[in-house]
Amino acid sequence: MGKYWVWLLAILMGWSVYVSAKEDLLIPHRDVLVRDPTLTLRSVVAAAIHQYPRSHVVKALEEESGAWQKRTKGLLAGPVMLGATYSGDQIGDDTGQWSIDTDLTFMIWKWGQRAAAKQVAGRAARHAQFYRRALGLQVAGLVREALWDLQLKKVDYETARKVLAVNQQLTDAVRKRVEVGDLPRTDLLLAETHLLQRRAEAVASEAEWMHARRRYLNLTRLERAPVSFTESLSDKQAIDLEHPLLAAVTAKLEEEKARVEWTKYESDTGNQQVYFTVGSHHEHTERGGQTINGMVANLTVPFGGGNYQAPNVASVRTALAEAEAERGELFRRLERELHEAEHALEIAQVQKAQAEARHKLAAENLELGRKAFAAGEMNLIDLLKIQLMAQAALRDLEAWRVKAEREVARYNQAVGEMP
Repeated sequence: MGKYWVWLLAILMGWSVYVSAKEDLLIPHRDVLVRDPTLTLRSVVAAAIHQYPRSHVVKALEEESGAWQKRTKGLLAGPVMLGATYSGDQIGDDTGQWSIDTDLTFMIWKWGQRAAAKQVAGRAARHAQFYRRALGLQVAGLVREALWDLQLKKVDYETARKVLAVNQQLTDAVRKRVEVGDLPRTDLLLAETHLLQRRAEAVASEAEWMHARRRYLNLTRLERAPVSFTESLSDKQAIDLEHPLLAAVTAKLEEEKARVEWTKYESDTGNQQVYFTVGSHHEHTERGGQTINGMVANLTVPFGGGNYQAPNVASVRTALAEAEAERGELFRRLERELHEAEHALEIAQVQKAQAEARHKLAAENLELGRKAFAAGEMNLIDLLKIQLMAQAALRDLEAWRVKAEREVARYNQAVGEMP
């Protein structure tokens, strides 16, 4: 019987037993994801940004700022207009009277209008630049969460497989002892019940791991993931104006201010633009008479058009107010997120230390339980309870080790640090 005790000891203490998921999946579904040691967190973020749908918004903003730049380089405020008018005899008349008028109209920059357009162009370009940075940080946050969720699910699955392997070997050992009459059959039924429970947990963990893989694949469009993506804790301790999200909203706010000034000059149905027209007049008064030729010049300068522009200006001011409110709300949200990230990091560090202490105690308790079971002072059901406690302690320890690293990444995200 001595060999059975040795075998049981090896089973109960065999926490290093691990069955590779690649070689032995519990369910046939598999989302292939290769760990690439040459891949870094920064390169994954860059790839995800390139594939991210909202990257098209960045291109649109850059094209818009380029269009404004192109407009400000023009000598005129708008397109040149060519016109012509002809008048002649009435129907049934044959006096030979006719006149032709031609004109060329130029839209002239009003005083300060071109400068206002340049202001919009410059701030639109700045907004596009900071929007790109803000989008990069947002995608970095998604990638960070996806990678750490993947790692957490992977560790949970590996732990579940370790636990399953231990319970499988324990069940096999109990079965042999039942066959030789050393243990009652009820102990075998109990061990098999625990084995099925552990298998169900492992199946659920494997499914969650595959779901995490799919989320990562869906976000990054990559079938590779970095082996290591831990980060150093940022030195920043507060939200400043350089935070990419805050800087982007501020740039948008400055652009809206420039648009308010531009709208004051923009033409509308009230004909608020300055026009300069030059042309010619050709008139023939009678048949056989001389043709009179002349030149025409006309300058149209609007004034008193504030009422016409008021709705347009008010509309842009509303957009400006929205941008100001958005910045204020964003700053408060970032402050809350930073506080929560600081708190979560402290909690994770404490929980990790407690999980380590709990795991140590659970391992010692398991050793004592084994000895008691070997001496006949403890039955199988009590030993299984102790083993469950040890397995739960192992799960907590592995999980908090990952969570402690994840909270560092979340803190860096909160203060606006790019990988």
